[in-house]
Amino acid sequence: MLVAVITAFTTVFIAEFGDKTQLVSMAMASRYPPLKVLGGTMTAMALLIGFTVFVGGFLAVALPHTMIAIISGSLFILFGLFNFFSRDQKKEAKSDQGGYLQTILLILLAELGDKTQLAVLFLAATLGYPFFVFVGAMLAMLCNHLIAVYLGSRVVAKLNPKYIKIGTSSLFIMIGLLILIAKLELY
Repeated sequence: MLVAVITAFTTVFIAEFGDKTQLVSMAMASRYPPLKVLGGTMTAMALLIGFTVFVGGFLAVALPHTMIAIISGSLFILFGLFNFFSRDQKKEAKSDQGGYLQTILLILLAELGDKTQLAVLFLAATLGYPFFVFVGAMLAMLCNHLIAVYLGSRVVAKLNPKYIKIGTSSLFIMIGLLILIAKLELY
């Protein structure tokens, strides 16, 4: 059982480091309260990893990867465009639930069908201890996203808001395009 936790932690920590969901957490933490972003990230991760471990490959069987990629990539591009063209409302953005809910949605979209999710699926199937794989994977996600949220709230947040808006919008659009290009090139 401990082997399942350690294996899942190590695998997921390495796979997630520098991943698009970590970049999303960093970008969101530069605009919203860090605890809301971390809470949104971990809520999304718990839902996805829980789904992956306990339900298995249902989504991969039920929906073609191409359709998942098109929906996910398109929504990232739309979020990027919306972010770029929206008016700045700094005080309102810091005080509402938008950071939490928006983070959940973006993380769900970014992680759906990602290599980390597939690794967790295979680890749960191979090791035979789904609960302990879930625990190890969630601990790895927490460590990774604590780093991202810290950097986003302490370093990125000190930059000029105009550049952050351009940067985060560009990041969301690039992630969307990368999802579309990477998935569609395979087919």
